[in-house]
Amino acid sequence: MTILLLNPKLNSWSPNVYVPLGLAYIAAALEQASYSVEIIDLNVEKISDNELQRKTAAADMVGITGMVTEHEGILRLVDTIKKANAETGVILGGPLATTLPREMLQSSRADFVVIGEGEKTIVNLVSAIKHGDNFSDIKGIAYKDGDRIIVAEPAEPIANLDTVPFPARHLLDMNRYLQNHFERFGFKVKDFGKIKSTNLVSSRGCPYSCTFCFKGMWGRTWRARSPENIIDEMELLYREYGVNGFFFNDDTFVLDRKRIFEFCQLLKARGLKVAWYCNGRINLMTKELLEAMYDAGCRGIAYGIESGTQQILDSMKKNVALDRVRTVVKYTREAGIYTTGYFMIGMLGENRTTIRKTMSFARELELDYYGFSLTTPLIGTELYDHALEAGLIERDGTSPQEWSLHVNANLTDDCSDAELAAFESEAFKEFFLKKRFGKYYFFNPNFLKEELAVLLSLRHKAQAKELANKVKGIVSSYWHKG
Repeated sequence: MTILLLNPKLNSWSPNVYVPLGLAYIAAALEQASYSVEIIDLNVEKISDNELQRKTAAADMVGITGMVTEHEGILRLVDTIKKANAETGVILGGPLATTLPREMLQSSRADFVVIGEGEKTIVNLVSAIKHGDNFSDIKGIAYKDGDRIIVAEPAEPIANLDTVPFPARHLLDMNRYLQNHFERFGFKVKDFGKIKSTNLVSSRGCPYSCTFCFKGMWGRTWRARSPENIIDEMELLYREYGVNGFFFNDDTFVLDRKRIFEFCQLLKARGLKVAWYCNGRINLMTKELLEAMYDAGCRGIAYGIESGTQQILDSMKKNVALDRVRTVVKYTREAGIYTTGYFMIGMLGENRTTIRKTMSFARELELDYYGFSLTTPLIGTELYDHALEAGLIERDGTSPQEWSLHVNANLTDDCSDAELAAFESEAFKEFFLKKRFGKYYFFNPNFLKEELAVLLSLRHKAQAKELANKVKGIVSSYWHKG
C-alpha cells in the first residue's frame, strides 16, 4: 500500500517554519511496518490543485492532520481527494479530529479518524484496511459503518517513547526547514558558528491542570524519552543535516529535573556543541538547574506566565505565584539565558483592571521576548466547558469553520469586543513592535519574500481581506506616535 500524508496550510503567517513532527512520526511508524509513505507539507511545498489531485488519486490511503484553525483547509483537502478518486481512503488525525471525531466524519467524506497518539493506531488501522479485517477490535479510531459512526475506546498511550522510531525527516526537503530560529526570536547565539536549527520533542503528556490547555493528543500522563535517546537523535541531525540548534517543542520539558541534569551531563560528555531552546515551567526551575542548562548549550527558555494577577492565575489552575515568577525570571537572565514570557489577555473572569495589571507585570519583568494572545476557549478544554456554563459561548452557535477563522471569544467581565481587541493591539505595539522586532520584520527581505508567498497562497476574498486588515493594523501600530 502507498500512503500519502498531508499537512494543511496554516491560516496564519509565522516567520518560523517547523518540521511537521506529528506526520513525520506517523510516517516513520508506517515505514517501519514496510509501507510506502510520502509527506506533502503544504506550508512549504508549492503544488497546484491538479498536481495534488494526481498524487492523491495514485495513493491507496491519504492521511491529513490539523488543528481547529485548519478546519476549512482540511475539509477542502478531503473534497479534493475524493473528487480525484472516490476510492482513495482518507484518514484524519491531529488535535481537531481527536477533539471532534464524530463531527469531522459527519461533515466530510473522510473514512476514518485516528484519535490521539497515532503511531501504533495508524499501523493497526492500515493493516486492517489492507487485509479486509474488522475494525471493531482497533482502539483509538472512529469510522463510518453504513449510516452509523463508530467511536472506539481510547488506545493506551505508548509507555516507552524510546521504542518510537525517529521522525521520518528524510521524506521532507529539510533545507526548507533549517534556519536560524533563534534569530527569528530576536536574539543572536554566539560561539556556536552559523546556526542551522530545527525542532524535536523529548516527552509527551502533561500532569498539570491549566484550564485553557488541550490534552487530547498526549494525555495527562507524562512520558519521557531517555537522555541517550534524545541525544542520539540530535547527533543524527547534526551528522545528516548539519543541525547545531534545537527547539524542544515539549509542553513540560523540565518536569523531571533529574532527567534534565543527566541530559546536560551526557550532552557535554558526547562533545556535541549545540545550542538549544525549550519551554520551562516557573514552579520547576531552580538556579542550579538553569546554570547546568546554560553550561550544556541552553540559550533560550520560554515561560507561560499568562497573567499578572494572582487571582486569575489561580482561576486558570496555573499553580504558580507571582513572586516565584519574578525570582525565576531573574535566575534565568542571570544564567545568561534569553528569556521569553507568554501572556494571555481576556481570561474568564478578567476585566480592564486585571488586563492592565498583566501588562504592568510584563513591563516589570523586562523579558527579552514577549508574546501576548487573546484567550481562546478551545473545544476539549476545561475553559471551554466553563465558558459554555457561563453562557459566553454556545455549543451549537459557532461552527468549527468560524473558530478556524477567528479563534476568539470574549470571556471578560467588562470589556467590549472592541476594547479587548484594542488591548491586544496595544500589547502587540508596546511589547513586540516597539522594542526591537518591528524593524527586524519590516526591513527584512526574508519577511517580504515570505509575506508575498502568503498572499499568493490565498484562496478566496475573505482570507485576503482578513490578512489586509492585519497588515494595516500592524503598520499603523508601528508608526503610530504616542
